[in-house]
Amino acid sequence: MTVLNWPKLFAFAAFLFIIYTIFDNVQEHQVFLYKAEHNQVEERVWRKFVVNDLLVGPRFSVQIGTLPESSIPTKHNDAMVIISQELFEKVNAGDTIPGYKVNGKFYTETLLKEEVKWFYILLTVFSLYPISYILYWLFKIKIIWKWFAAISRRLYLDKIASFVISFLIFGVLIGTLLFFLSSDTKSAIENGYEKYFGKNHAETTALIMEHGFDRRTSTYNRTDYYISMMYKPENHDSIFIVKGVTWHTYNKYQEKMPIVYNVDNPYQVYAKEMDIADYLDILMTETVFLTLISIILIVLLSSIPFLLWKQKKRKS
Repeated sequence: MTVLNWPKLFAFAAFLFIIYTIFDNVQEHQVFLYKAEHNQVEERVWRKFVVNDLLVGPRFSVQIGTLPESSIPTKHNDAMVIISQELFEKVNAGDTIPGYKVNGKFYTETLLKEEVKWFYILLTVFSLYPISYILYWLFKIKIIWKWFAAISRRLYLDKIASFVISFLIFGVLIGTLLFFLSSDTKSAIENGYEKYFGKNHAETTALIMEHGFDRRTSTYNRTDYYISMMYKPENHDSIFIVKGVTWHTYNKYQEKMPIVYNVDNPYQVYAKEMDIADYLDILMTETVFLTLISIILIVLLSSIPFLLWKQKKRKS
């Protein structure tokens, strides 16, 4: 009686599922790019806003379409579009900007490149298992294994093979974590450094125009709070800012809010007054949590190839 090997069946099923998912997403991505390429449009700019998230900023944005209802950057607000700083400084209300429209959503060149970048990053991560699975079964073929073993002996790779393979596998995971740290975490650190150690700052009071929040559908059901405001820096036209704030600050200010801005870059804005409740809210953000987890994982993953190599050397 043949006994089913459930681990192998599960591994094969996972391989087929991931391959199908990758194939389906690649096709969908190609259709997306085709639609974008063949549907180049222009949209009229109604308002210009700079978004400063709670920990990261600024992001340069414009509102398009007819009579946008809100300036709060939620996932449902398709009228708010991120553009480059260069385009932001050139365009004025009433001007048109070029872009692409796919399934009713407008994409600027900046947003389209961001979509493509993240697609290939995720594609690389999800391809690790299928590639490893194929290599595993290829090395089960005696001719291929003997050929690989012969090359390894000639290049002296057989002595460090386990270390190299482990390093390559964990290296991709570490690289993904480092990419996260070099994007959101890096921006948050730079923004925090400017807030507390920047030298050329000025203070003023901003007029609050709107309160709003973006409730994320995540494991933590996190809500991002924003205050839309207007202020006038010295020797500069009035600036419209959407500032990400803590829940405490969101409820504290209703009509006016004291702020600090960078004189050299007046689009970089911070809440002037913060207390212990604000700092506790910041410590509970996903950026801080994921940064701590990423650092811990990088330390652990970096040590595994060395420990495996050291264990093998000790046995030999």
